[in-house]
Amino acid sequence: MSRKQKKIGIIIAIVLLVIVASTFALNLIIENKIATVIDDLPKSVKVECQSIDVNVWTGNLELVSPKVVVSGKTTNKTILDATLKTIEINNLGYWDYLFNDKISVETLIINRLVATYKHNPKVNNDDYEKGFLNQIKQIIAVEKIAITNADVLITEYDTDSTLLSMPKFNFELNNVQINPKASKKDKKIRYGNFTLAAKNLKWTINEFDDLWVNSIQITNDNATFSDFKLKTKYDKAKYSEILKTERDHFDLHINEVKFLDMNFGFNDDKTFYFKSEKVLLNSLKAEIYRDKLVADDETYKKLYGTILRDLDFELGLNSVEMRNSNISYLEKVNVDEKAGRLDFTAMNATMTNVGNTYLNESTLIKVNSTFMENSSIEVNWNFKVADTTDQFVFKANLGLFKAVTMDQFTKPNLNVDLNGELQQTYFTISGNPNTSRIDMKMKYDDFEVLILKKDGKEKNKFLSTIVNLFISKDSDNEKKVFRYGQAEGVERDVTKSVFNYVWLNIRSGLLSAMTGDGKKEN
Repeated sequence: MSRKQKKIGIIIAIVLLVIVASTFALNLIIENKIATVIDDLPKSVKVECQSIDVNVWTGNLELVSPKVVVSGKTTNKTILDATLKTIEINNLGYWDYLFNDKISVETLIINRLVATYKHNPKVNNDDYEKGFLNQIKQIIAVEKIAITNADVLITEYDTDSTLLSMPKFNFELNNVQINPKASKKDKKIRYGNFTLAAKNLKWTINEFDDLWVNSIQITNDNATFSDFKLKTKYDKAKYSEILKTERDHFDLHINEVKFLDMNFGFNDDKTFYFKSEKVLLNSLKAEIYRDKLVADDETYKKLYGTILRDLDFELGLNSVEMRNSNISYLEKVNVDEKAGRLDFTAMNATMTNVGNTYLNESTLIKVNSTFMENSSIEVNWNFKVADTTDQFVFKANLGLFKAVTMDQFTKPNLNVDLNGELQQTYFTISGNPNTSRIDMKMKYDDFEVLILKKDGKEKNKFLSTIVNLFISKDSDNEKKVFRYGQAEGVERDVTKSVFNYVWLNIRSGLLSAMTGDGKKEN
């Protein structure tokens, strides 16, 4: 080897040595800098890592086995306790950081996060956001943020009771940009497409009821919730002991809930909005039980139009479809009797314009179902959410109905035994939150009402005879003509549900049709 070649070789070796030494030094400097930043965090935030690995040439950074504990500034109570397998930052943009006052990252990957967060309802959500944004001084751009194989638990701050549990959680968010200098809230944090997947979610929605979802899939436009359940925490007997006033006991299951073509976010006035072109509820099964032996809840009950109008966010569901569903309502009135039961099976329903964003467009509800296993029923219901007088129209068509099927409900609850057939019944209820009118026409055959004694077993012959004196046994001697009934000024019990309001109207219409002259009003 010539002397010249030896010099070149020495120079190359020195350069390589300098590069290696510089790389090692830079990596060490950055690792120490990160360690210093971690050590300089507020006392309420503690971060520990098994190791910090940096590669200055690729722009990659990895925190191995980090643990984060955040405590309250005044109480020292742990608010967040999180452990992770790794936090990976890939392809950190040095050029943007040095010359554009911007932190740019290709990917941020959070692996196997196990986190417990204590939610304090006294702290406003805006305070969390402001605290986070106030600490950011530069624009941050990340092409992809991924949380993989996470286990998240949210508990109540004072009691440690579980509010939300997601033991299998994955999330990916693309094209994230945080600009602390932006003027509007929705411009400070912007993002592109996202996907969220979770399994075995449990959410405590109130002190009595839990919500469960076996599988969740959410993107920007669509969401699917599979094996959806809403259940009261206690059995019926224990529930009645706990309650101070009557309340429904729920056992609801939906095979699948889908939101299609959805959109959500915040308006310029910071109001949250949620919209969806179509919501599908496939195979809903619900059993709703009410123990009337518990003290009445005498609070004012709003109609659905008022409930939607009073929402503190903007809701717009263009169409809601319920398919192949069954709903049962049980009501217990007497201690010694089983709860009476009303069953709606093979139910299909369509609701349009559900929300508070449709101005003068009506909310329309159409239902087709089988009632008490033997009769078809159709319902058409409409109201305008924007109408502050809450006018509504409720129409129904009941097919051939054997009254005996109602015995298991009317005997224990009303001490009434019904016999005969309602061959066809139509009625229209129109009204407002206080009073209403019903127009009914019906065709029936050999109808009889038996009033029972207090024990619900023996017939009260005297009262039954008096009642049936006023009831036309058939709708017409030829059994072809409808009898008509009308009732004006049916008063609503504002402490009861809208369905009690419907029942009060039906009762008035039946009495008019069966005990009146049966003629149609001109």
